[in-house]
Amino acid sequence: MAPSTEPDKWGVEAARTGKGTRVSVPEEPLRALTELAGVVLVQDDLPATLQEICRIAVRAVPSAEGASVTTFPEGRPVAIASDEWSKEFDELQYVEHEGPCLDAYRTGNAFRVRDLAEDTRWPSYVPRAVEHGARSMISLPMAAEGNIIGALNLYSKTPDAFTSEAVSIAEIVAAHAGMASQVAAALFGHRDLAQQLREAMQSRAVIEQAKGIVMAQQRCTVDEAFERLTKVSQNSNRKLRDVARALVEEASKPA
Repeated sequence: MAPSTEPDKWGVEAARTGKGTRVSVPEEPLRALTELAGVVLVQDDLPATLQEICRIAVRAVPSAEGASVTTFPEGRPVAIASDEWSKEFDELQYVEHEGPCLDAYRTGNAFRVRDLAEDTRWPSYVPRAVEHGARSMISLPMAAEGNIIGALNLYSKTPDAFTSEAVSIAEIVAAHAGMASQVAAALFGHRDLAQQLREAMQSRAVIEQAKGIVMAQQRCTVDEAFERLTKVSQNSNRKLRDVARALVEEASKPA
C-alpha cells in the first residue's frame, strides 16, 4: 500500500496521567538530554549552539545516526548538522524544493519516514536521499515564541529505525532546540551589541586624542582638525579610527 500523503500521525507509547504524557527515557539518552539545558552557555555563537544540539540529538534519540537543523535566517534555508553526511540531506531538499524538512517548517507538522526507498510523498528528493545512504528519518518543526523558525531532522541508514519512544525523545529535543535558538539569539545579540558599543567608545576616545594632536600641531579649531583627519581617511582608504590610532601612536613615540 502506498504511503499516505498526509503528515505521519504517530502515537506516543507512554503512560498518560491527568497532567500530561510521561515518557520513559533510557539512561544514556537522558544524560544527553540534560546537556541541552546549558548548551547555550558553553558556545560562542548561534551556529555553534545549533551544531552542538544536533550532536546531542544523535546521542539522545535511539537509532539516530545523524542530525541536522534547517533555519531560515534571511528567508533562505541554511543547514547546520552533526556531520557532513547529515547536512547533505537537508541541502538536497533545498535543491529539489521538496522534502519532509521543508514541509515540517512550512506546515508545522511532524513527519516520520519509515522507509525512504518506499515513500512516494517527495518523488524528487527521496531517490537522491536513498542514493546518499539514508533509509529512515524524522523531521520536526522548531518553534520559538509561537512561530516556526526551522526544523530538526534525524537520519538513519536502517529502514523503520525510529520507534514511538525515539519519536517522543526527538520531540523533546526539537522543543529544546527551538528554545535554545531563541535564548542564544538574544544572548549573542546582546553580547555583540555590547562589543560594538565598547569598540565605538574606544574609537571615539582615540579620535578625540587625534583631534587634539592635530589642533596643537596645526593651530586649528576642533572642526578643522576633524575635517583634516576625515580627509586623510578618505584619501588613504582607511577607517577614521585607524588613521587616528596611527597618529596617536606616532605622537606617543619618544622624540
